Amino acid sequence: MNASVNVQSLAATAAGVANLVPDRRLREALGRSFSRAAASVEAIEGCFELLPAKRWSDEMLSTFFHSWKATHLKMLGIYGLSCRIQRLALTETGEAREQLWMAAARNAETSHEDLGLDYDGVTHAALYDDLARSFLPNDAWLMEVNGVPAALDFKRWVYGKMVVGDVATGLLTNMFSEIYNHAEYTLALEAFTELVERHYRFTEAEKERALCYIRAHVGDETEMKHFLVVVDALERYNRARGLVIDYEAAEALFTEYLERLGSAMSQLRLRMTRER
Repeated sequence: MNASVNVQSLAATAAGVANLVPDRRLREALGRSFSRAAASVEAIEGCFELLPAKRWSDEMLSTFFHSWKATHLKMLGIYGLSCRIQRLALTETGEAREQLWMAAARNAETSHEDLGLDYDGVTHAALYDDLARSFLPNDAWLMEVNGVPAALDFKRWVYGKMVVGDVATGLLTNMFSEIYNHAEYTLALEAFTELVERHYRFTEAEKERALCYIRAHVGDETEMKHFLVVVDALERYNRARGLVIDYEAAEALFTEYLERLGSAMSQLRLRMTRER
């Protein structure tokens, strides 16, 4: 990748989205989390910087694709969180019920593209499979044994935050995942494009199929829009429940999110370095 990729690129991309949030203290919590987790941010970027270096073995690519998928595609968690808010709405009346209904609907909106609602039913999970199959001869990468431990732990942690922890924390988790995804997919698109151009002889159609999953998240500012609808869902939920954001706890959550991802990408990069 070009020399412009540095420790600030993820943070800078995320900051452009965070600046759209009217709540100053929430903006600051988002920004500080990237500073507090600077080493993890650097590890994430280092992994994507290494990705185009060579044509990796099938074993290494199986590890990468299973592990990376484990840090994304959280559709079940989003659905579970929306269901929890819906159940709360059924216990309320009047304005509180209305706000909870809307909070559930807004949170669920982040899954519309994932489910392929406006794309002939083509899910993001199917697009991810197309990505992996463009580089691998079979579906052995789907076996959990291919995942690095930190990525599998991250997957369980995110799901727990959304369906077991308190609802406000679940919404903050989903919200941060969207701003992070916007930044990471922007970086990943550059890395995968360079990988394809340097080491594969794909036709234009094959290249489009390989990169469609990533482009679907970067194009049309998909993840940015998802982030903003979850901000709205959180505001509505807090209004209905008479809550305010605990900004220190939110910052700690965002930081932990990045640190756990940093651990996963560090484990991936270590395996890549050994093969290189």
